[in-house]
Amino acid sequence: MSGYTGIELIDPTERLKQHELTKELWEKLRELGIKTGNKGMICGIFYSKSNEKAKVLKASFSDWDVSIQEQRENLSPIIQITTPISRLSIEALIELTDVFLIAAAETDTKFDGFELEVNKIKRLNASWWKFW
Repeated sequence: MSGYTGIELIDPTERLKQHELTKELWEKLRELGIKTGNKGMICGIFYSKSNEKAKVLKASFSDWDVSIQEQRENLSPIIQITTPISRLSIEALIELTDVFLIAAAETDTKFDGFELEVNKIKRLNASWWKFW
């Protein structure tokens, strides 16, 4: 179990489900040629019940790129949190899953999973001699 403060707020069934989805995502990335240690940015997608809660979540990640897509009436705001460029691995994704689940529990939002742009990851990791 993770040593993060707030981990006890997460429903264990939801945490296990998200970990399994994250492992499946990693396997798909591996099939597409992404390797452990490749550089990339990870985007987490959240849903909120209100714009106020979305803004609280955004404030929790002030050092990262956070955008809120405010929706029309009766639709939840969508929050997209993008990490800085970092090294990718299954362990990093699992840890980030826990961090995002805790943030969602603390702000009464819903973490929906990750998005990664495979082409962008491949460009970030292209060998220097391929530029010539």
